[in-house]
Amino acid sequence: MKNMKYVSAAAGLMFAAGLASTDRVMAQDIDMTAYAGSVGGLYMEVMSVWISDWEKEIDGLNISAVSGGGTTNPFHISRGAPNEAIGITDTITTADAMEGAGDIGARAPDGLTNLRALVRFNALSHSAFMIRGSSLPDGVTTVGELLDEKPALRWAFFQRGNPGELTARRFLEAYDVSIEDLNDWGGSVSYNPQAEHSSLMIDGHVDVSMVMTRAPAAFMLDMDASVRDLVWLKIEEDIVDKVIDSYGGYIKVDHPAEFYDSLEEPFVTASVDHVLFVHEDMDEELAYQLTKSVLENASGMRNALKSMSEFYPEEVCHDTGRFPLHEGAERACDELGYL
Repeated sequence: MKNMKYVSAAAGLMFAAGLASTDRVMAQDIDMTAYAGSVGGLYMEVMSVWISDWEKEIDGLNISAVSGGGTTNPFHISRGAPNEAIGITDTITTADAMEGAGDIGARAPDGLTNLRALVRFNALSHSAFMIRGSSLPDGVTTVGELLDEKPALRWAFFQRGNPGELTARRFLEAYDVSIEDLNDWGGSVSYNPQAEHSSLMIDGHVDVSMVMTRAPAAFMLDMDASVRDLVWLKIEEDIVDKVIDSYGGYIKVDHPAEFYDSLEEPFVTASVDHVLFVHEDMDEELAYQLTKSVLENASGMRNALKSMSEFYPEEVCHDTGRFPLHEGAERACDELGYL
C-alpha cells in the first residue's frame, strides 16, 4: 500500500482534475509526534503497532512516539500544530476536555474543545466492587445494600487521580455516600496500584476492593484464585444509569463472567474505553488515511496484542466518548461500511 500518499489542502485541487486516490502526491514530508503512555503500557504498545503501519502506508509520514498520559495528551494535541500530533486518552477524559472539568478543567476551565476522535480501542475497563465473604453482612448482594448497612470496613481504591479512583468516588456519590462517610463509619480507605489490590485482599488487609480494569486482568485472576470467599457485589442498574447520565465517557455494558470462577453471572456496569484522537483542524485527507489504515489493519492489531483482541472495525467507529469523529475519520468509517 505504499502508493497511499498524504496530500495537503494546497494540493487538493489536483483531485478536481480527476486524479485517482492512488495517484496522490506529497506536498511535503510530515513529522508527527505520537503522544502515548508509559513504556510497556497499553498506550505505547498500541501506538507502536499503528506507527509501524502508518509509516509503511503513508508516504512522507515520519512519526516519533513519546511517553505521555491520558490527561496530558489532550493539551499537547489541542495546542500543537494540527498535522503534527496525534494522541490517546480515555473516554472519561474526553468528557473532561470538552466540558472543562476534572483535572483538565483546573488548567483549561473553558475546555479543550478542538479535539476529534479517529477510533476507539474497544478494550473496555469494567467497574466492579468485590468483598471478602467473611466481611459481608447477611442478606447483602448489592453495593447499595452494603452501603445502607454503614459498615466499618477497610476499602481499597486505585491511586488518586486514576480513572478507576475517580469512578469509585462517582459511584459513591450516586449512592449519596462520600469517602469521609466510609471513615466515619469506623472503616478506612487506601489507594493502591492494581497489583496491590490482589495482595491486600489475599493477605486479609482489606475487606472491599473497587477496581476498574480489563477482563481478564492478571491481578484479578490472582485474587479470584486465592480469595476463597470472594463475592462480587452487583451495582444497582439505576445507579449505573445515574453515573453514565451525570458524567460523560462511560459505556453501559455487562461485566463478562467467563474469566473468573468467583463470578457466577454478568452484571450491569459502567465501563471506560480509550480513544485515538487528533486536532479538529488536521487535514481531512491525512485523518482519513490514518483512520483507513487503522481499520484495514484491525486483524493485525488483534493478533499483535492480546489486550486488543476485541478491536473490531464495526465497533471502534462508535462511542468515542465526547470527542466527535474527525470528518476524515468519519469518511473512512463510512466508506468501509462501519457507520
